[in-house]
Amino acid sequence: RDFDAMASLGAGDAIYVPNVDGGFIAGHIVDIGSDGSVDVKLDSTNGTKRIPLNEVRPRVVRNDGSTCPDNTCLDHLNDATILENLNQRHQQDEIYTYTASVLLAVNPYKEIEGLYGKEQCARYRGKHLGSLPPHPYAIADTAYRALLREGRNQGLLISGESGAGKTETAKKVMQYLSFASGASSDLASNIQDRVLQAQPILESFGNAVTMRNSNSSRFGKYNRVFFDEQGTLLDAGITTYLLESSRVVVHGDRERTYHCFYEMLRGLDDERLKEL
Repeated sequence: RDFDAMASLGAGDAIYVPNVDGGFIAGHIVDIGSDGSVDVKLDSTNGTKRIPLNEVRPRVVRNDGSTCPDNTCLDHLNDATILENLNQRHQQDEIYTYTASVLLAVNPYKEIEGLYGKEQCARYRGKHLGSLPPHPYAIADTAYRALLREGRNQGLLISGESGAGKTETAKKVMQYLSFASGASSDLASNIQDRVLQAQPILESFGNAVTMRNSNSSRFGKYNRVFFDEQGTLLDAGITTYLLESSRVVVHGDRERTYHCFYEMLRGLDDERLKEL
């Protein structure tokens, strides 16, 4: 769709241009030269600059604050409009956005009331992807229902840079799977509790303070959850790998080693510390 939009650009059209400090700046086309360059008036400064036409991104002016819950529904699909959509949704505490069946999350670094919990789990149970606002519960429910319907293993890949919220998202997925399984037996309830309660222990020995995140996971984690044919939780396991072992003795300025060492210093009395 964007190739057609680029070909039809003309004077007065709304566009984005790259910002030297990163991201994009909104503007309008003043003139398109015969040499493949464009004169652009920037909305933020009212200044004019000339840039190559291939660096311009078409945009749609939205004055009503509306956003798209799925990036594939944007009028112009390009890197600038995706970033702008994510930014606008983040400012409205809509931290989740789909790109088709992929869920994008932007860490709000705060609690958002009513976003999680049993009521939300019940709301998303059995709903088709896209019928409700984007959410990890929707992705988890889709995988859970496919597991029961097709009898095939399902996998969810949670990736992102440090501080993006991978660990918290994994907790939300586990929370939903625990809810969806029903927990009709003491055994199932016990397994769910053990899986969820293991997270703080793993974080104690594998998480640390970094420049970008006060609870950064410094290891990989592979969670496995097993269900029977009725969807009841039977067993679970957590495999860890690639621990950043060098952090035990060496870490960057304004960073720390693993939480467990500070917890030990805080929790042990002087006599026990002398024995170490």
